[in-house]
Amino acid sequence: MMKQEQWWDHMFTGNLEMGLNRERITELEEENFLYFSEAEESVPQEQ
Repeated sequence: MMKQEQWWDHMFTGNLEMGLNRERITELEEENFLYFSEAEESVPQEQ
C-alpha cells in the first residue's frame, strides 16, 4: 500500500502516532490533582 502525504501527517508523530502515552497521562492527572484541589478550596462559593 502506498502512503500519501497529508498536511497533518507531521503533527501525528512520536507518541501520537502510536496512541496516547499512558505515563504522561498519569503525570498530568497527578499535576491536575495538585493544582485544582487547592484552587477549588480557596474559591468562595457563590449563592
